[in-house]
Amino acid sequence: MTQKIILTTILLFTVVTLFSQHSGNYVTEQNYNNSQSQTQLPSKLYLSDSAFVIQAKVLTNVFADSFVVTIGVSEYAKTLKEANTKIDDKIQKFISELKSKFGISSSDIYIDMTTQTQISDYKVNGNNAEQFISGFEQKKNVIVKLKDIKDLDKIIVVASEFEIYDIAKVDYIVTDINKIYIQLFQSAMEVINGKKDLYVKATNIKLKSTSEIYGESFYSFFPTQLYNNYTPNITTEYYDYNSSSKRKDLRKNTTYFYDHINYSGFDEVINPTVIEPTVEFILMLQIKFDIEK
Repeated sequence: MTQKIILTTILLFTVVTLFSQHSGNYVTEQNYNNSQSQTQLPSKLYLSDSAFVIQAKVLTNVFADSFVVTIGVSEYAKTLKEANTKIDDKIQKFISELKSKFGISSSDIYIDMTTQTQISDYKVNGNNAEQFISGFEQKKNVIVKLKDIKDLDKIIVVASEFEIYDIAKVDYIVTDINKIYIQLFQSAMEVINGKKDLYVKATNIKLKSTSEIYGESFYSFFPTQLYNNYTPNITTEYYDYNSSSKRKDLRKNTTYFYDHINYSGFDEVINPTVIEPTVEFILMLQIKFDIEK
């Protein structure tokens, strides 16, 4: 029978919501943490014949003050002592470059030993295979504090010169969280007072002069929680009437990108347009107003 092969490939790009430009390899292991759905709670107005509660939900994008980068280093050798000597030598040379080229001080660098693993192999003699320890793998992390995230790209290049390729994680540090809380609280109160004036005009009710905080929720999301990804979905139809033919599929690459919180449902967003990863702080505030009889 004449071989007949019909191959139709359709490339469909679909976006799948899962979870920074600088984030580290840690982000590729993250599962969707529901951060988007947590912020999409509808604003509610709680009513009774004696009181009502108004809610405001506000968000702000905050640029980090500094960054902490975790860089993984590993070395293998026949003995544990040799593995440790090799990894320490590699780390010290790398640190010397960090100090000389980027001006990073010793106080902003920390070495954290993570694991030391025995590597096993087998000796095969006829039908018998005997396991033995063939060497040791030593792993340590170099943790570096940066003031400018733009230095990270250059540091990656320097690290590669010492066969260091694992940028494990990037933490975004925001120092004055209380200042952010005050800003969001003031914005939330402006929103609530504006809603209150509208409701009073619409209903012709009179309110008592006092009010009380009924509920509050203040939290944040960091860039490592806000990365999404997509993978090209390749749909293939393959009909082969000759079992000797071979098939080779296209490689699927996953792309990761920073995706800020969906602004839908927020009463106010401070600094809404950002082109680089930020820490997103959210305040949900509820105020109870009593109605005069």
